[in-house]
Amino acid sequence: MRKMFATIGILILTAGWTAAQDRSAAEQTLIANETKMTEAVVNGDKATFIAMVASDAWSADATGITKVSDFVTMFEQVKVTTWKIVDPKVVWVDANNAVLVYTWMGAGTFKGKTLPGKVYAATVWTKKGDTWLAAYHQESEAKPPAPASAKKM
Repeated sequence: MRKMFATIGILILTAGWTAAQDRSAAEQTLIANETKMTEAVVNGDKATFIAMVASDAWSADATGITKVSDFVTMFEQVKVTTWKIVDPKVVWVDANNAVLVYTWMGAGTFKGKTLPGKVYAATVWTKKGDTWLAAYHQESEAKPPAPASAKKM
């Protein structure tokens, strides 16, 4: 009886460890996908970008809410000179849906206007078969902290 419980315990621990490894691998994939998708925008690579995004995806940022298919038509108006993804974290909804949150820092222009140097970003990723696709992307400009003199005592 003890051997049976020990075996069951080991199986449960092994299954948990395997699931954690699978999740960790998926998180690394999502971070790599976000990087690749950003590189596609920066480089004007519409084909790569479209392959990584759900056909009915949407995004929201300071310019408004946009169908991603409409955003693709504006690639030529995106000019990014520097960028990096900082402190990415994955929040799991379920085994096939996750939200990647991070800080984007960079410089450039969109439609001739200066991009904010720091935004908080989130991308909802959904797994279709064996492929992760971006379904929704949100960016919120980071505001500088209030001056010390403006803080209440």
